[in-house]
Amino acid sequence: METQTLTQTINIIIGGDGLASTGISLLPLLATALALIASSIFSWRYLSRRSHKLNFRGMGSFFLLALFTASLTLSPLSSSISAAPTLSIGANQEALTVTVPEGGGTASTTTTLTTGTANEGGYTLTAALTAAEPGISIKLKGGDIATSTVLGAGDPALTLKTTETATSNDTTEVTLDFTIDSTVTAGKKDLKLAYAITDNGATSATMQSFTPQQCDALATYTGSNEEAVIELTDSRGGTTQTYQVAKLADGNCWMLQNLKLGSTTSTMTLTPSDTNIASNLTLPQITDNPPMDTQEDEDNLFDTPFVYGPIPGDTGSGATNYGYLYNWSAATAGESRTSHTEEDGDAPYSICPANWRLPTASQIWDDDEGEDVYSGDFSDLDIAFGGTGAPAYSGEPNIAQWQYNGAFKGVFSGLWVGEFGYQGVYGVFWAASAHPDSADYAFFAGFGAVEVHPAAYNVRYAGFSVRCLLQ
Repeated sequence: METQTLTQTINIIIGGDGLASTGISLLPLLATALALIASSIFSWRYLSRRSHKLNFRGMGSFFLLALFTASLTLSPLSSSISAAPTLSIGANQEALTVTVPEGGGTASTTTTLTTGTANEGGYTLTAALTAAEPGISIKLKGGDIATSTVLGAGDPALTLKTTETATSNDTTEVTLDFTIDSTVTAGKKDLKLAYAITDNGATSATMQSFTPQQCDALATYTGSNEEAVIELTDSRGGTTQTYQVAKLADGNCWMLQNLKLGSTTSTMTLTPSDTNIASNLTLPQITDNPPMDTQEDEDNLFDTPFVYGPIPGDTGSGATNYGYLYNWSAATAGESRTSHTEEDGDAPYSICPANWRLPTASQIWDDDEGEDVYSGDFSDLDIAFGGTGAPAYSGEPNIAQWQYNGAFKGVFSGLWVGEFGYQGVYGVFWAASAHPDSADYAFFAGFGAVEVHPAAYNVRYAGFSVRCLLQ
């Protein structure tokens, strides 16, 4: 059960010249905006005397720039939410100012709270007065509290709202009424309110039960806000693995660690209840040296599932920091070159947990444009990271997002093509997409320290990592 709390300070100014003045005055901001506009016009006139190339269109550009800058000045900053239950308060409402004439009186103001949780059991939102002032009483109304209710310091917290499902961006408007008696002396008095949001029960624990609604309630992970990352378990085949999961810049929830599904001692049975498949699938025992002596052996590598590992150089507990490597048949839950040809597009199933899937990728030559066109989930994610969705190389900012310390938390697990290679140098991830020109090939995404390829292709018997995407 997790809780997030924020404190609101209410400044009561006794002896002020107005009643219920709340928030931050716009006058200084308006003055700043007008000054920016005037400055831009002055700059245009100055530059127009120095260059005959400037015209009224140039003046328009300066004016629009000024308006844009002014809009930034006047726009409130928004708060972010996290994987824990989330609570934010309206812009400029962390500290409210209420002015009351000397001699007592009443005042009222409002506050907007924004809440959410990824917990499927919902949340509870409460309010409590943690610091009071003699002679000043406060009443609260909002959410499930329909009538103004007195809040006293030390009193039990009032329950503003309780939900029973995962949710995001709920808003609750709270009205605060103040009564100041005549004994209160002139000056500034401070009251403090504590708002708290608490999950109702434990957060969903499994990959299979995680929902799109819970994903929507997460903050977007940027590579540095670790509170946006959650951990879910996957207990298939009698073993339990824990995976980090986060919502990335494309708005989708991704695994942030490579799939580590398999056994070094036996086969593993997967079922439609726990895996993204239509019927039971037997995943073979992990091997580091499959037979490759005959044509039949090679055909098997293409057309039946293989899991390669443990991967050399992996230092994780049980050698699972890198996860395992899968041929395309294993990644796609048993597809072969005959069951899924070059004409069949994206494989419908995978060894991802139930309700998760393999990402897609495509690289198609456009005769009209004379260049490759890239698309699919990996390219969309790269675009959301600031790239183009096409291959990128050293110096382009999106590359950093694919690295271990970036949002994707990429792992240099290397690959298997006849033998293990490139461990610690490249990360390579299967896509669900068959190559349209040959059933021997399928698409993947790969990256290194100074490059990223959101859509490339290789032979289906190659062993690549798997990252899953919430459906």
